[in-house]
Amino acid sequence: MKIQRLVFPDKGRCEVEESEFEERLGPGEILVKNLVSLVSAGTELAMFTRLHRGFDEPEFKYAKYPFRPGYSAVGEVVMGSGNLTPGTRVFHPGRHGTYHKLHADSVIPLPDGMPAEHATFFGLLQIAMTAPRLAPARVGEHVVVIGMGLVGNLCAQLYAQSGAGRVACADLSVNRLEKARACGLIEGYNVGVKPLAEWVKNLGERGANIVVEAVGLNPTIDAALKAVAPRGLVVLLGSPRHKMEIDPYFDIHVKGIAVIGAHGKNVDPVTRAQDKPLLMEWLRGGKIRVEPLITQRMPFAEGLRAYEGLRDKPDEYLGVILTYP
Repeated sequence: MKIQRLVFPDKGRCEVEESEFEERLGPGEILVKNLVSLVSAGTELAMFTRLHRGFDEPEFKYAKYPFRPGYSAVGEVVMGSGNLTPGTRVFHPGRHGTYHKLHADSVIPLPDGMPAEHATFFGLLQIAMTAPRLAPARVGEHVVVIGMGLVGNLCAQLYAQSGAGRVACADLSVNRLEKARACGLIEGYNVGVKPLAEWVKNLGERGANIVVEAVGLNPTIDAALKAVAPRGLVVLLGSPRHKMEIDPYFDIHVKGIAVIGAHGKNVDPVTRAQDKPLLMEWLRGGKIRVEPLITQRMPFAEGLRAYEGLRDKPDEYLGVILTYP
């Protein structure tokens, strides 16, 4: 059979490629037809714009073209295995493409009544969960999340469910702060108006015990170091895009803070597996709100428009859902 999928052949280009696909399944494999998938404005956009680390670092094998994006999709089982019978809707980490051959262990059946579009956020929700797992908020501690993109917004919602005192959201974009409010995140800091270090004074004497940087840019990492309270935690949830210099004496040593690298691989697989049903249930039940984050829906063949929008119109484009015929 023939399948189609998105590919980045070079910087700023996104095309639909067609190829032959072997339908025969191996042990434990299933065939899934995609229904919807969610575009990542983090890793995928960084690969599209060639801002991802590694393109000029030969030892980093991941960052190269051609690149086939996607890792957060919902599809319908066409050929099943075990309890995954044809017609079962599943979340899977496959690419933006029409069909996927996957191992049954890599997919998660959707609960009854769960909208497929909402379930596409599960992959980013797992990434966002990295911060609360590596830097849990003790009861009453205040958390500030910088960057109200999808992962930052979801991370702030997770902290709000975790017993944190106050959870504040920081961003340059008024629109993204309004989206955060629509998701139940009431305290927003517009860092285009004044620096984050000034905003956190609103939190009182305790200050910002945990500051999560969910952007990956040098200025916001520096702002996190400056704004966190003494003996607090700075969590690098966004993948840093460039090398930078910091002042380790005043920013870290004197303040007694800790900096935590929150790459997803740093949460052990057992904990990740245990979190899966909890996160899926929170999505299904509305404890984690994602409908306000969906800003565009478009056919998957128009993927170029999605990435160009995320690159050029970040106030307008946030959560882009791709649909499949």
